[in-house]
Amino acid sequence: MGRKRRSKRTPATRSFGRPTKRNHDAMQRIPFMDLPPEIRDAVVEHLSIQDLAILVRTSKSIQAYLEPRLYCKTYTKMDTSHNTAGLVELLKRRTHIAPIINTLVLDEYHPRHTRRLVSIQMPNLWCLLVQHKGDSIEYVSEREKRARNRNKVKQPKIGNCLKELFIEQSEYSTAALKRLISPSECLTSIILHHLRGPLPFEEQDLCAVLSHAAATLKLLKLFWTYRPVERDYGFNLSQFTALRPLRIEPGLLLRPHNSLETYTSTESPDLAQLIRSRLPPNLKILLLESLTTSERLEREREREREQVIFRKDLEFMRCLLENRGIIAPKLTCLFMYYLNNMVEPEGFVRDRRTRRGKDVRTLRVA
Repeated sequence: MGRKRRSKRTPATRSFGRPTKRNHDAMQRIPFMDLPPEIRDAVVEHLSIQDLAILVRTSKSIQAYLEPRLYCKTYTKMDTSHNTAGLVELLKRRTHIAPIINTLVLDEYHPRHTRRLVSIQMPNLWCLLVQHKGDSIEYVSEREKRARNRNKVKQPKIGNCLKELFIEQSEYSTAALKRLISPSECLTSIILHHLRGPLPFEEQDLCAVLSHAAATLKLLKLFWTYRPVERDYGFNLSQFTALRPLRIEPGLLLRPHNSLETYTSTESPDLAQLIRSRLPPNLKILLLESLTTSERLEREREREREQVIFRKDLEFMRCLLENRGIIAPKLTCLFMYYLNNMVEPEGFVRDRRTRRGKDVRTLRVA
C-alpha cells in the first residue's frame, strides 16, 4: 500500500488558521464614541463633509458630537438648493443648529432671503461675510425691504470686523457706503472701481465717507472712468496717517480735471504746498491714473497709438519728483498706468531696466 500523503500546510496556517478565544475578543468592534477623544478628533479631521454628513445620521450621540463641527462655519452656494433660501428653511426646521453657527459665508446677496436670515436669532454668530457676482437676483420693492428690516434681530456677538473692502462695480449710494464703512474699527484696505456708467454715489462726498477709516486705512485704490464735466473740489488725504500705497487720479486729488492748464489757483498758487497739503504724510507708493488724453479702451484697441500726458499732470509729476523730500519724504515709488506707448515728455528721460527678468520702463527728471 502506498503511503498517505499529508496535506501541505504552511506554519502560519497551522498556527493561526483558527482564531483562538483571545484573538476573537480582540477583534470585537469598539463603538466610535467609546474611543479616546484625541483618536475621535484625528478620525474626523480626515473625513470629508459628505462623509461627516453620513456619519452624523448613525446615532444621536454622534450627531451631538459632530454637528458643532459641521455647522460652526456655514457656507451657502448660489443657484443650488444650498443657497440662502435653503439655509433659512434648514434653520427653521432644525432650530438647534442656529446657536451652533459662529461664521456665515453667503455666496449671494438675495434682498429678500438675506433679510429673512438675519431675522433668526444666532447667539454665537460673530462673523457674516456676503459675496455676490452678477446682477441682482430678484427685485424687491423698497416697501417690502423696510417691512422685513423691522423683523431683524440683534446678534449679540456680531460686530463690524470689516478689514478689506473690494468693490469692482459699485451700486452703493453715498449713504450706503457710509453705513458700510463708518462702523468699522479695523478697516485697512479699500479698493473701489467703477468702469461702467455714472457713479451711484456723490464723488465730492466720498472723501468724507472714507475719513471714518482714516486712522486704520493702509491701502486705498480709487478708479472710475466716469468724470464730472467740472470739479470744484479735491480730496484732502492728509489725515490718513496709516496710508502707504495710494492709487488715484491727480485731478481727483488736486481739484478740477478739465481744460485748465494748471492745478494751481489764486487761493493756492504754490503747487508743491498744495500737493503736500493733500497727500497722506506717510505715503510710500503713489500710483497715478488717467494721465493721458486717450481712453483706456481705445488704448487697448490701438496699442500703437501715441499717448500724450496732460500738461498739468506733467507739472504735478515734475514738482513731486523735484520736491519729494518736502512733499512726501517717505515716498519710494511713483507708478503710472497704461503708458507703454507714451511720448517721452519734455523735461523727462526714459530709462529701461531689467527687474526679475522683465523690462521696467522708468522716467526721471532730466
